[in-house]
Amino acid sequence: MLDPNGPLPPAVYWRRRVVAIVAVLLAVVLLGWGAVVLLSGSGPQPQAAPPPGPPVAIAADEPPQQCPDEVIRVVAEVPRPEFRVGERVPMSIVITNAGDRPCVRDTNRTLRELTVTSQSGKHVWSSNDCYAESTNEQPLLQPGQSVRNDVEWSGLTSTPDCGPDQTKAAEGQYRVVARLASLNSSPVEFRLVP
Repeated sequence: MLDPNGPLPPAVYWRRRVVAIVAVLLAVVLLGWGAVVLLSGSGPQPQAAPPPGPPVAIAADEPPQQCPDEVIRVVAEVPRPEFRVGERVPMSIVITNAGDRPCVRDTNRTLRELTVTSQSGKHVWSSNDCYAESTNEQPLLQPGQSVRNDVEWSGLTSTPDCGPDQTKAAEGQYRVVARLASLNSSPVEFRLVP
């Protein structure tokens, strides 16, 4: 192996061997240097960023405020002016933001109520009679936006103390008023006919 044999002069074979050995050694040295640079991080470092300037105040969006009573409109609705005695009467309470900014309003089930009275003002029925379940309803109301809650009156009387004596409401003229907390709607009239 050390004694070259072949058609060319021996010096050619020795030069080839030296070149090959130098190439292998150079490759090993370069690989070693690359490994050291990668592991130590001593390669060229990027330029450091300039120090940050003074903090800039950014106005965060404030959460919407609670709707004050002054901007809330409460309306009672009955779809038609006349129903038969014993017929179910659909009713609605509509709560509207009449202000010029978005706001949040608590419309918890115990805060809203539809009350039916006779023409003389006698209590006939309420959506809150015999009802005590609280709900977590706090909608965000855009200006002019409404939330609507629909209720059906069975046509039977009820009392605030949830008495058992329920009777069918007699024919005649009735009024329904919607309430949200201390806000009341204007009365809406309807009639029960035989």
